[in-house]
Amino acid sequence: MSWLKDAALDFIVLIIIMVLAFMGGDILYVVLWVYSALMLLTKILAQFMPALKQKANKTSAPAYVYHGIYGLIVAILIASGYYYLAAPWAIIWILSFYNRPKVSKKSQAAS
Repeated sequence: MSWLKDAALDFIVLIIIMVLAFMGGDILYVVLWVYSALMLLTKILAQFMPALKQKANKTSAPAYVYHGIYGLIVAILIASGYYYLAAPWAIIWILSFYNRPKVSKKSQAAS
């Protein structure tokens, strides 16, 4: 359960997006745009910088947790009509899938 602290920020962002979807708010909207832009920038940089990619993959949280969170975020934003905000999160989700750590067949056979 130590992985919960690794994914804490993503859970907080999910809650903020749920509040935005159900209650609205200009300040939350701006905060989410800034956070989304920074998150997208880091995912794009991880494509080209192996050191950043390795550092990003050093988490004890299972990959399915992040994919579940990103999927929920995209679904909530689309359902609430924030299509332009959902697009960067869909790209973040795709890049997260693409950047996931590769498991070699040798390490799977040892398990």
